[in-house]
Amino acid sequence: MGCQTSEGEEEFRKRYASWDDPEVPKFHYGSHYSSAGIILFYLLRLPPFSIENQKLQGGQFDHADRLFNSIRDTWLSASGKGNTSDVKELIPEFFYMPEFLENRFNLDLGEKQSGEKVSDVVLPPWAKGSAREFIRKHREALESDYVSQNLHHWIDLIFGYKQRGKAAEEAVNVFYHYTYEGSVDIDSVTDPAMKSSILAQINHFGQTPKQLFLKPHVKRKTERKLPPHLLKHSMLLVPLEMRKNSSSISQILTFGDKILVASANNLLKPRNLRFITYDQDRLLSTHENLNGGNQIQCASASHDGQVLVTGADNGLICVWRIGKDGPDIIHRLELEKALCAHTGKITCLQVSQPYMIIVSGSDDCTVILWDLSSLAFVRQLAEFPSPISAIYTNDMTGEIVTAAGVMLAIWSINGDCLAVVNTSQLPSDLIFSLAGLYLLRLAGNQLAIETKENGDPTGGLELVGKVPEYRLILNKVLKSHKFPITALHVSSDLKQLLSGDSRGLVCDAEPVFFGWLSIHYGGALVCAKRQPYLVAFQESTYQACSTKTNEHYTGVPAPLSLTCEAQDLLCFKCLTASRVGVGKFCGSICCRFGDCEETF
Repeated sequence: MGCQTSEGEEEFRKRYASWDDPEVPKFHYGSHYSSAGIILFYLLRLPPFSIENQKLQGGQFDHADRLFNSIRDTWLSASGKGNTSDVKELIPEFFYMPEFLENRFNLDLGEKQSGEKVSDVVLPPWAKGSAREFIRKHREALESDYVSQNLHHWIDLIFGYKQRGKAAEEAVNVFYHYTYEGSVDIDSVTDPAMKSSILAQINHFGQTPKQLFLKPHVKRKTERKLPPHLLKHSMLLVPLEMRKNSSSISQILTFGDKILVASANNLLKPRNLRFITYDQDRLLSTHENLNGGNQIQCASASHDGQVLVTGADNGLICVWRIGKDGPDIIHRLELEKALCAHTGKITCLQVSQPYMIIVSGSDDCTVILWDLSSLAFVRQLAEFPSPISAIYTNDMTGEIVTAAGVMLAIWSINGDCLAVVNTSQLPSDLIFSLAGLYLLRLAGNQLAIETKENGDPTGGLELVGKVPEYRLILNKVLKSHKFPITALHVSSDLKQLLSGDSRGLVCDAEPVFFGWLSIHYGGALVCAKRQPYLVAFQESTYQACSTKTNEHYTGVPAPLSLTCEAQDLLCFKCLTASRVGVGKFCGSICCRFGDCEETF
């Protein structure tokens, strides 16, 4: 951080060159980029860090002018512009926790010499006054290709070959010697005062991480072809029927290239819970009379498969530890704890292992968050006007999506309502299932894809505190089912949107685009409704022949040249209307989604 400006770098080089102390090795920086003090500096608005910050300052906050008050001022200080004792780096909270930038607990942080009262952190103009927007763009920048292309340089400095020795000296990266692992044998120090001083230096002023690499770290590959994001290309989504089951679809999951569909089984006793292998359909074990003999309504498991959470019709949530006798045989369930707070039957459960939370929804119109580690109550979201029908947790951002009747809402992990909307004027359009790109919802037999956008709040929830920062924008409606949709899943590679309905139909929606194809006299192979057709052009007409059914389509006037996407539907109407020489498959809604009766 000290070398962000040429002036700062030159100052630190001079310090290193002029250092002359036989007992203390040369160093560029007397302070460190990461320490307990830096953590408390940034997190002073969040308990318990605010209390620890006061302890560090003798029982009260530091002078207001020295507190973390402005992103701009903090950057100018830490980047070597006028303050050579400050080289602190960012902490992880800058990329996921907007709450640390806000004075939510109304702490008295004092007034600056200018008379300005210190409260929320002053953000850059591009954040538009929103701490959440600041964090979102910060995380977006962290995940950008530019950062990926240069990340190995930072690794070399912090964990690699530039951490010590001649390479560190040349890179202006030498810190006070006590911060390095193995620089002092603390057990050999006999002077109590000296020992206490060294320990204080290590504990309060930072430690350099263990050196992991002795050679330059390889550059991360960034030129890679990513799969088409379903949300980005939602207008190109085309649903196709995959298979038909004999009963309603309750859940859909993907394992690599395999798709697991769970359907209702009338032979399964309602109070039983059973485990099967998805690749062999082999029953592993059956567990009876769980949840005190009450009927199990829903279940959710942790990503590592070690914790199972079940919800019963009496409002009881049970957390089980899954015991295994061998890699494939599950032989026991050990009850960790029963969670009590809901007064109605549990309708949906979600376990988020990255954020260590359990989210439960109930017929009593409440959503409750539980700590997955301590199995303790964390908070209850604002009460809904209808029973909770679906919950989804975003393991990347910690956001929670809830559905209650026709109401859809997005919440932060700390209980802030980010967006809320009534999705339909019809009470019968209940939302049955949720999945995440950023957000997908189901209403009746239609699938709607929505995304968040800055805007005015909307909805009917009675909220305490901040109003929602975002509004929901409808991107697309897919009419792929004739009956209510009961299950929804987005594959981890974001290539597939899978849906199932109450009559057992499973559909797959994928974006349809594969570059541009130019067609001239002679012929070309194109695709219509994902079926290949051989198109042969004559002087004024073309003839299309299906390579699978041998059906022929002919007699339609054709322009001299055509340009189309390889997976556009061929539309007689569009071809007929095209002008000679500039004809083009329209690629519009009528062609792409089969609404034109003259497509084949």
